[in-house]
Amino acid sequence: MAVYDVSSIVISSRIRLARNLKDFAMPQQIKKDEGFSVLNKVVGSVKGLDDFKVYKIDSLPKEDAFVMQEKHLISLDLLEKKDYGAVILSSDETISIMVNEEDHIREQCFLRGLELEKAYEKLNSVDDKIISSLNIAFDNKLGFLTSCITNLGTGMRASVLMFLPALTLSGEIENITKALSEKGLCTRGVYGEASSFDGFMYQISNGTSLGLTEKEIVGAVKEAVLRICDYENRARKKLLLEREVEITDRVLRAYGILTNCYTLSSSELLRLGGELKMGIALGIIRLKDNGLLDKFATSCMKYNLFKIAGKNLDAEEEGLFRASYVSRMLKNQRIK
Repeated sequence: MAVYDVSSIVISSRIRLARNLKDFAMPQQIKKDEGFSVLNKVVGSVKGLDDFKVYKIDSLPKEDAFVMQEKHLISLDLLEKKDYGAVILSSDETISIMVNEEDHIREQCFLRGLELEKAYEKLNSVDDKIISSLNIAFDNKLGFLTSCITNLGTGMRASVLMFLPALTLSGEIENITKALSEKGLCTRGVYGEASSFDGFMYQISNGTSLGLTEKEIVGAVKEAVLRICDYENRARKKLLLEREVEITDRVLRAYGILTNCYTLSSSELLRLGGELKMGIALGIIRLKDNGLLDKFATSCMKYNLFKIAGKNLDAEEEGLFRASYVSRMLKNQRIK
């Protein structure tokens, strides 16, 4: 497979594991006192692990909780479990363990780039410690028992976030997503299920986890991702050959708006950032820090932006501050 560029296509890798305690109702039916029992047991199971800290949702300031959610460390669903929900975070924030979300335990590891195997190895060592300490719901035929049937088996979701502008603009992405579906793989937007593919961002992941080993799932997703990288590289060459003027204009217009606009919404930033990122990938424009646009995807979300501003902002102030911040960060970045 002639894959010659992965770094400008693959943004990040994630491994997620779902686990439940055998003697308790699933989180959707759990009673408050049982929720606290689950929380205490899970917290106890990770004692001894270095560099992990427990954050109980009910004691987290609202702004800090939403900052975590925008950084994909916790879900909106967990924020609703204020009484007995918690997240256990590693100091580098690559591993997060949500307690009493959709399952009693949702472990996940995020790493930059195509690092599925490394993410799995890191998370697997934590998972082994948790499983050895708790009575986990497991069936000899079905594997790990989970609240959602698609997670039965290994309880694993292996996913890769990809940047696919050329396949999107050529229309080829539709055939690719169809082919992936036929192979039991899913395609989602940057914010997960039912989200749109803003900024040319796509999450590729396994659709089910029953009947496969964890390593087989990782291998299948990685193989698909590498093949998509090959297709995207070919599509980029064709795009530049056939539509250079149009694409160059789109890229430079995006740069011009981002460096000169007076107000800017988060959705506009995602769309225009995708156009500019396409220009970097195609060599149309260069920045001193080509990773800056990926950082904007988190830092310029509502509550992370409030943190930078040092105060809460109303809707109008938010748009003004985002535009000013992005413009300031980008203006001295251009090399070409």
